[in-house]
Amino acid sequence: MKNRDGYVTTEAAVLLPLASILILLLVYLCSYLYQGCFLTQAAYLAAFRGSIFRERDEAYVEEQLDELLDGQALSFGPEQRTVEVSALSVKVSLLRDTPFRVFGSWIPKLSVSWRAAVREPVPYIRGLRKLREWGDRDG
Repeated sequence: MKNRDGYVTTEAAVLLPLASILILLLVYLCSYLYQGCFLTQAAYLAAFRGSIFRERDEAYVEEQLDELLDGQALSFGPEQRTVEVSALSVKVSLLRDTPFRVFGSWIPKLSVSWRAAVREPVPYIRGLRKLREWGDRDG
């Protein structure tokens, strides 16, 4: 038995650093997924809020985006924003770098883009009612 003294210490010296590295990589992966979900939600909500009324411009969408991004719990840093407002749609694109870029260029940046069609509530509801009336007449 004297030949085996200290084998637990040797195994722990090898396994504990590997387990620590694995846990750290899992935390980084979870934060990467969180960032992707959070940016997708922020882009969707900003585009949707900007598409409700046609008279709202890019400044309004940027303001909504700022408000949404202020609530995040974890951030990899600032993002590049692109907001395009046209008569038919609102498009919000976000691009954010991640700390994973240290490991190589094969890990992509977080890129999110969302487009929402412009809908004015009053004409939209009136149009739906007219369609329903036309459907009732034919039936």
